Amino acid sequence: MKRVFISAIAALLCIGASAQSDLTTLQVVDKDGNVVADGATLEFSETEGSGSDLMIPTGLSIKNTTGTDQGVGIDINLSRLDNGEFSCCFPANCANVKQTGEYIDFNAAGIIEANETKEILTEWIPQAYGKCTATLQFKVYSVVEKELFGVKIPEPGEFKAYAQKITVNFEYKDPAGINDLSSDNNAKVVSRYNANGTRVSSDFKGLAIEKLSNGKTIKRIIK
Repeated sequence: MKRVFISAIAALLCIGASAQSDLTTLQVVDKDGNVVADGATLEFSETEGSGSDLMIPTGLSIKNTTGTDQGVGIDINLSRLDNGEFSCCFPANCANVKQTGEYIDFNAAGIIEANETKEILTEWIPQAYGKCTATLQFKVYSVVEKELFGVKIPEPGEFKAYAQKITVNFEYKDPAGINDLSSDNNAKVVSRYNANGTRVSSDFKGLAIEKLSNGKTIKRIIK
C-alpha cells in the first residue's frame, strides 16, 4: 500500500511538472521566420538609427501556432547592462529599465490571436560601447472573455505554463576596434582626446577617446 501511495504521489508530481511547461503553443522566430530553439543564445550587434535614437534590436517575434487566441506574458532577467537602457514592448505596453535585475511580468500579459505572429520589440539602447545580456522567459496564459458595451473581448486569464526561454546578447562595438569595455571598471582616465586627436579637458562633451590607467583605450560619447 505504501509503495502504491508513493507511486501515486510521484505521478501527480510529474503531471504538475509537465503542466508547467508548454513548448508547442508558442514559437520564437527570428526576422527571417526561422524558429529559435528553446534555450538558445542569440547575438545582436547591428544598430539602427543614430545619435540619441541609436538602438540594437533583436528582430524577434512570437508565433501562435494554434487556431485559438492565446494569452502570453514575459519575465526578463537582465544580467548585464554596461550603459543605456533595455527596452521591451511586449506583449502590449512598453517599459524601459536602466539597471540589471530579475523582472517578473516585465509588462502586463496580452493576447496573441489565432495563428498570429507578433513582434517582441525588444532592444538595447546604448549610450556608449559595451554589452547587454537578457534572458527572456515567455509564458502562456488562459484566455477569458470580458464583455464591454455588449461586445466580448478576450483577455489573459490565469498563468498556465512556461513557454520558450532564450538569451539575447547585445554588443555595441567600436568599428575601429579601439574600444574594449571588458576592462576593469575601477580603471581611471589618464588622458582624453577628441576625434581629431587633440587633447581635451575633463569637461569636454562629445565623442572622446580616453586612455585608461590599465593601459587600455576606449571611445565613448560624453553628454
